[in-house]
Amino acid sequence: MTDSNISNIKDKITEFGMRVQRCYGCFVAYRMKDMYLGEDVTFYCEHCKDDSMFHFDQFSAYLDPEKINATDSGHHH
Repeated sequence: MTDSNISNIKDKITEFGMRVQRCYGCFVAYRMKDMYLGEDVTFYCEHCKDDSMFHFDQFSAYLDPEKINATDSGHHH
C-alpha cells in the first residue's frame, strides 16, 4: 500500500468522523468522531456510554473505506 493510498484512507475516515449522529441515550447530536459504538450498533456520547462500548478511534479502524458513501450536502438525515 502506498503512502497516497494510506493518506486517502485516513482522509475518508476523518470525513466520516465529521458526520453528525444523535446519541441514543440523550438524543443530543454529536460528531461521529466523538461517539461510542454500542453492542446493538447504536451510538452514544461520552456522558451516556458504558464500559462495553468502543470509541470512534477503535471502531473506525475496522471500517472499509471503500464502502463509506460520500456525504450528500442536500441530505438532511
